[in-house]
Amino acid sequence: MVGKYKLEIYNNRVHFELEIKRNITIIQGNSATGKTTLINMISEYERLGNGSGITLKCDVPCFVLPTTDWKLFIENRSNCILFVDEKMPYIKSKEFAETVNCSDIYIVIINRDSLPQLSYSIEEIYGIREDRDSQKYVKSKKVYNSLFHLYNIKNSIRCNPKIVITEDSNSGNEFYSALYGNQCISSNGKSNVAKVASKYIAEEGDILTIVDGAAFGADIQIYMRTVGIRDNYYLYAPESFEYLLLKSEIVEVSDNKLSETYLYADSSKYVSWEQYYTELLVKETEGTPYKYSKHKLNTSYITKSNLNKVIKILPEIIKKEK
Repeated sequence: MVGKYKLEIYNNRVHFELEIKRNITIIQGNSATGKTTLINMISEYERLGNGSGITLKCDVPCFVLPTTDWKLFIENRSNCILFVDEKMPYIKSKEFAETVNCSDIYIVIINRDSLPQLSYSIEEIYGIREDRDSQKYVKSKKVYNSLFHLYNIKNSIRCNPKIVITEDSNSGNEFYSALYGNQCISSNGKSNVAKVASKYIAEEGDILTIVDGAAFGADIQIYMRTVGIRDNYYLYAPESFEYLLLKSEIVEVSDNKLSETYLYADSSKYVSWEQYYTELLVKETEGTPYKYSKHKLNTSYITKSNLNKVIKILPEIIKKEK
């Protein structure tokens, strides 16, 4: 499944809007924030249609995943959006992850805890915010429920890193080591990022952590809990290292494939957009001096000229002169 879909669902009391563009979207939040209401409304509309008093607008069908026979339900669906409630006992199982990965559907999971068995993006973790002052619905006196990105990982102060922690131990780490020098260390995998970052809490100086945002969603919660809010900690989460190389224009690639990835990264083929960008870079560089391997970085990428091309697109707060 590919594409970006706007879902709008409402009755005479409440109104939800959300945009879904990846295989997995997570909606978190405490009790009484509207998560259960959203699930119930979709379920009621699925059962009764317009007779429910609910209006649902979306270009693809929307369903709530049942408690039983859920695997068969997923396997027999395509090009639709499935909603999963946090009460379902299977959402933390390996079987659920294996069924969801590379399925021809988009799944929205209502769950307040992280789901480490799944690969999802930091960008697709949302909370529900109640907006009673929305001008859009003031006359109808509905409660307008908007979604907002749950993790704000931007910093406004310039970072001068003493230590740089990379998720990757291969090509990505080699590149950042060429950029930042011997203060660059690898966590050897995203599940170790928080643990490694916690070792330097007592350090003076800036700590910069770089992760692949397209697949770090399940790990961001433990990272934030472990590190907390500290003035000297910075988290940079581009889609992936391969995305940075493609975006830097070292290699020529259609801009649409990066700016409108949702039209190309088929959920039935890619577990995350990280995989899509890696495959795209490998294909675009095959038979060229920039042939890319995830395991060993081609030295063509770390010439002064190409390092500066990547530096040019980095956020101002972490740019390093080269």
